[in-house]
Amino acid sequence: MSRREQPYIPLYVQDFLTDEKLNECSAESTGVYIRLMCLMHKSHEYGVILLKQKDKQNPKQNASNVTDFANKLVKHMPYDVATIERSLHELLEEEVIYIDGDRLCQKRMIKDGEISSLRASAGSKGGKKKAQKKEFANSFATDFAIAKSQATVEIENEYENENENEVKNKTDITTDDKKILEDRFDIFWSLYPRKVGKGQAKKMWFKISPSEELYKKILSAVEEAKNCRQWKTDGGQYIPYPSTWLNQERWEDDYADENKRGEDSENEKCQGNIYRRKYTFRPST
Repeated sequence: MSRREQPYIPLYVQDFLTDEKLNECSAESTGVYIRLMCLMHKSHEYGVILLKQKDKQNPKQNASNVTDFANKLVKHMPYDVATIERSLHELLEEEVIYIDGDRLCQKRMIKDGEISSLRASAGSKGGKKKAQKKEFANSFATDFAIAKSQATVEIENEYENENENEVKNKTDITTDDKKILEDRFDIFWSLYPRKVGKGQAKKMWFKISPSEELYKKILSAVEEAKNCRQWKTDGGQYIPYPSTWLNQERWEDDYADENKRGEDSENEKCQGNIYRRKYTFRPST
C-alpha cells in the first residue's frame, strides 16, 4: 500500500517537538503547517500541493505564488486567506517547506512517499512473479505427471537460488566486510553521546552498510552535532536515539547553520543584558 493510501501520517513526535526551524515559527504557523501536512498526505504526489493554472489569480501577471497557494488552501482550512498567507511566508522563511515552481513541497514527506512507492512496486512485482511460477508448476504437474517429482525439485532449487541471490544482493557482505562494519559501528557507538538501543542502532547500521566515505561523513556529522544547541540543551535530553538518527540520515543536517544561529541568539541575549545593566536606574536614597 502506498503512503498516501494509508489512514495515518508517520509523525516522529520527538523530531517534531525539537525541530529547530519549526520552533522558530509562531503557534499560528504551526497550526497551518499541521493542516498542510494532512492535505499533502492525500495529494496525488505525496508531500506536494500542486498549483494548477485555474488556481492562479492573475496568471498573466507576476503574482506571488504564496498568495495563490493561500487562496487555494483556504477552501480546505479553518483559517482566512491572510492567516494562511502569513503562515506560509513564515514557514518558507524558516525552510520548513519550500516552493519549486508551481509545487509547494515538504522534503521529508516527499522522501517517505518515494520510499513507500518503491517498496510497494517491488512487492507487487515479487508477488506476480511467484504467482506465475506457481501456476506454471501446477500446469506442468497436471500435464506431465511422470515428470512431477523432477519438476518440483527444479522449481524448489530455483526458489532457493533466487532467495540466496536476493539475500546476497540485499546484504552483499562478506566475512571481512562484516568485520569492518562491526568495527566501524563500535567507533560510531563510542562517539555518539546518547547510548540507547544499541541493538536497533546496529541493525540500522548494517542496513545502511556505509562506505568508507559515508562512514567518515557520519563520524564528522556526529562530532559537529555534539556542539549544536539542541544536543546541549537540558543535559542532552533532545538528542535523537542513535537508530533514529541513522534511519533519518541526519548526517545530512546542517549543524553548522544551527550552531551559528545558536551563537547569534546567545550574542543577542548578552547584548540585551548589557543594555539593561547600563540603563537601569536606582532611586536615590
